[in-house]
Amino acid sequence: MRRRRSSAAAVAVVALLLGGCVEAESGPAAVGAGGVADGTSASVSAAGTVDVSYQRQGDFAVVVALDCSACSGTVTVSAPGRSTPVGEAAAGTQSSWLLETVATDPVDQSLLVRTAGHWTLTLQSWNDLPEVSGEQSGSGSAVLAFSDDVDSLDVAYGPASSEDSLSGRVLGTAGTRQTFGDTTAFARVVDATLPGVVAIRTDGAWTLTPIP
Repeated sequence: MRRRRSSAAAVAVVALLLGGCVEAESGPAAVGAGGVADGTSASVSAAGTVDVSYQRQGDFAVVVALDCSACSGTVTVSAPGRSTPVGEAAAGTQSSWLLETVATDPVDQSLLVRTAGHWTLTLQSWNDLPEVSGEQSGSGSAVLAFSDDVDSLDVAYGPASSEDSLSGRVLGTAGTRQTFGDTTAFARVVDATLPGVVAIRTDGAWTLTPIP
């Protein structure tokens, strides 16, 4: 029995008969950022949708910082094997997200940046974050390393839009893990065993105040 040509093959034949050509779809551009280790960060500047590869040289979580102040439209950063994006943000912003890892993860890693316009992506070990203490305020997604020795945070949040939300993770140096967040504006005290890292995902404004 003679097999049918595939639809792609049929299109190619028609195009050739008409004197045209069929171009294969090309994937995103690929850029290598190099190695990321304690004391060594990696940075890439590019434009548009790009697949960024890097090597995680050690057992640590990776801070993904994106300067998209020259972008247009929204930006999404995703990683293979994850059901949700590493991070999302509006154009014209600078955002940071925490990519948790385990010791068995392979050295070779990659991130797919989807946006329009120019951007700069910086990857670093969370062990290299500068320590902060006391009240911290900002807007958009951020990763902060608090040196305060406390058990609670006073969190105030104002959404950027009706579709905005805030989700936070507290990863204490003692091995504790706590979460907080909401889909509407709020001001309340949450459990947060510090010192440690606080990772926030939002487009809105926030204030974090450690409570002794």
